[in-house]
Amino acid sequence: MSQKKILITNDDGINAPGIELLINSAKKISSDITIIAPEREQSGRSQAMSLSDIIRLKEIGVNIFSISGTPTDCVMLAIKQLMKDKKPDLILSGVNRGQNLADDVNYSGTIGAAMEGAIHNIKSIALSQVFNIHNKGLDAFQATKKNLDRTLDFVLDLDYPDNIVLNINFPDIVEDNLSHRFTRQGKRDIPAHTMEERIDPRGQKYYWIGFKRAEGGMHDGTDLDCIQKGFISITPIGPDRTAYSFLETKI
Repeated sequence: MSQKKILITNDDGINAPGIELLINSAKKISSDITIIAPEREQSGRSQAMSLSDIIRLKEIGVNIFSISGTPTDCVMLAIKQLMKDKKPDLILSGVNRGQNLADDVNYSGTIGAAMEGAIHNIKSIALSQVFNIHNKGLDAFQATKKNLDRTLDFVLDLDYPDNIVLNINFPDIVEDNLSHRFTRQGKRDIPAHTMEERIDPRGQKYYWIGFKRAEGGMHDGTDLDCIQKGFISITPIGPDRTAYSFLETKI
């Protein structure tokens, strides 16, 4: 068995079902696996770091750790402390409970962890399972189980720069051998976030960020369109946010 060093993390927390799926698949790739994940859900943290808080580390098994910080903290802690003598060859982040498509990429802790790996020139892959598009109410991780091993085998054979993240989203379709498509990041016509005002028992206002199903953005070649058509979406993304189309008009 290969001794490729693999780091596994997520943003749903150390006890999330998606990370268990990813661990099981990774064991078929390598015997050298380290798991570092947040002790609780950290969805929506993007690439946030704990600059104003200490980070507590808890060892809960052999090479299995939970921390009090963010998904990005997990990767930084691995690279700069726990695995500093031999950094990981591969970072796997996920499997996220819910899609990371289009605008989601800007907020996702799953993506943020993988992006931190790319900044350090470590091959990094973010994986997410879409819910409630094709089969509402389905335990969509059943779809992940059908296609995760084969998809990982495929992308790990690809030749691409280490500073690129592959953002993989699985449709909620429980079938073997779903086809994949390489896609570009889409953009929804209307953002999916809501901001609700509520009143606490003491009569004080507070606000709750939520989500609603956003329509539109189903343009050919995008991740949104790909998932809608029932394919696995593989989107190459990176930490360079330069708007080259605008820059080229000014040079």
